[in-house]
Amino acid sequence: MGFVVLHIQKPKGNDSGTTAHIERTVSPANADPERTHLNKEFIEFPDGVDNRTQAIQHRIENAGVKRKISHNQVRALQIMMSGTPEDMQRIQNIGKLDEWCNDNIEWLQDTFGKNNLVSAVLHMDEKTPHIHATVVPIVAGERRKIREKKKNEKQEQEQPGKRKYRKKPTDAVRLCADDVMTRENLERFQDTYAEKMQKYGLGRGIKGSEARHISTPQYYRELYQQNEYLKEDIECLQEQKQDVYDKVRDLYDRKDEAREKFLNMHEYTQQKETEISKLKTRIEQLKQDYEPYKAQDDINLLLDVFPHLSERLRIAQLCKNVGLAIDTIKQLFKGDAVAVTGKLYSSEHDQSFSVQDAKLQLFKERKDSDKLKLSINGKNILDWFKQKYQELKQTTSYYQRPTIKPEEGKSKGVKM
Repeated sequence: MGFVVLHIQKPKGNDSGTTAHIERTVSPANADPERTHLNKEFIEFPDGVDNRTQAIQHRIENAGVKRKISHNQVRALQIMMSGTPEDMQRIQNIGKLDEWCNDNIEWLQDTFGKNNLVSAVLHMDEKTPHIHATVVPIVAGERRKIREKKKNEKQEQEQPGKRKYRKKPTDAVRLCADDVMTRENLERFQDTYAEKMQKYGLGRGIKGSEARHISTPQYYRELYQQNEYLKEDIECLQEQKQDVYDKVRDLYDRKDEAREKFLNMHEYTQQKETEISKLKTRIEQLKQDYEPYKAQDDINLLLDVFPHLSERLRIAQLCKNVGLAIDTIKQLFKGDAVAVTGKLYSSEHDQSFSVQDAKLQLFKERKDSDKLKLSINGKNILDWFKQKYQELKQTTSYYQRPTIKPEEGKSKGVKM
């Protein structure tokens, strides 16, 4: 039996980078762009809400929270749900992935409240299928500190001559991640989630285990530190290699009884050279693993400073996937209408469609929104692809209809 993966954390600082990662406005290095269209959003945003970040603010504004929210207060919890890679592959192969997703959404809504779950996205473009969920920690009832002091306060109020004060309501709606992320709650979450996933052959991890989840940035920092250690090891091995060669030269001039030692030292030298070669290869691999993460950080910073670039990057990627040249994409972003002749590719249908002097143009989805759409002859290109695909299916089915010979038609009463 494999293990469930349930990781809950309180994000620090601006959460827009997480939104860009989850909604794929920026494609991470470990994601396959050819499979991104398989990703799925399970929670429908309210009217006027375009993305996950707006959905978080919308829930807070409409929850009835009366207390002022500080700038550094945690507004949403990030939850990642999956299982061991081989078990998730097995669940997908036997056609149970949709059922697994539905059970995850049901557990989230039962555990944190249906209205508090503002986003849940299945990622299929990475190595292991997993769900990123976003929960706004809206709670009601007494605060933990009040519950701890309640007994003492009651005793003080009952003392004769003690002045009594009107208490604030204890059932007010609050935004409080700490009340959700208690030790008891975290253990309960792991237990109930494992029970929900038991029918898929997934079980709970070991209680009290000292193993801890580390974030992606921390993982790459540790890889970088290992890289530095490996460099030191290589320098040490180089010195050892030189010492070995010096000893070999000394042994070479000795008598026959020293020849066996020389051969042993030669073998040792070759072994060390092999180790050095492997270490160099590993260092290069570590560099390749670390560089994409640095680039991702730079992109996230750029998107935080210029939020509208996310939408432009998405449209540019769509134009590129369709098969448009860079110069054509530049004309579209200038606001020009561009006529194209040739073939346009739909990754959703894995099919190319021919066009003759088709008019392509970019337009805003709404006046008050930054979201852009690519149109062809005045129609959204995604809807145009669907229409062309349906026409192609109808044409194909027509030419595949069975023919009836005249003799067979007469014998079966078919009118010719």
